[in-house]
Amino acid sequence: MLETEVALWKPPAHLERGDDGLATLRGIPLFHELKDPELKRVAKLLHERHYEAGEVVFREGQTGAGMYIIKEGAVDIVLRLADGAEQSVVSLHAGQFFGELALLESSPRTATAVVRKPSVLLGLFQPDLEQLLDRDSKLGARVVWNLARMTGLRLRELSDLMRARAAADAEGAK
Repeated sequence: MLETEVALWKPPAHLERGDDGLATLRGIPLFHELKDPELKRVAKLLHERHYEAGEVVFREGQTGAGMYIIKEGAVDIVLRLADGAEQSVVSLHAGQFFGELALLESSPRTATAVVRKPSVLLGLFQPDLEQLLDRDSKLGARVVWNLARMTGLRLRELSDLMRARAAADAEGAK
């Protein structure tokens, strides 16, 4: 799966040139604390792919290959419900990222990512992160640390949402 997925991507050489290219990365919470030389090293690891509206980036249940940054466009994260229906749970836009857990583990995706309008995505795949950790352990550790913080933040937000829903359900049952 990973080899097939990576084969469809190409290096985004323009990210390495000038402040405009690096601004995309600087706006991503995973990278916003990095200095320009560090951003340039990260940019060399990224891959780019153009998507049309309706294309699936990945499906729930597929083994994760990496994370995706929305450079342009919009992506919906969709969950499959128990009755087989699908429900969009969040719409993401330029400057946001998704699928980051696949950088830490090769486990099945928990949702499906569907492109809502023509989009350009940047991909960072698990072997890319491993390469960064091998070649520049200090920079790699900073990226992994930021990844851990973002994962914790998203887990906390999900917990807060679940508490709010449980409280609303309890109120509605009275």
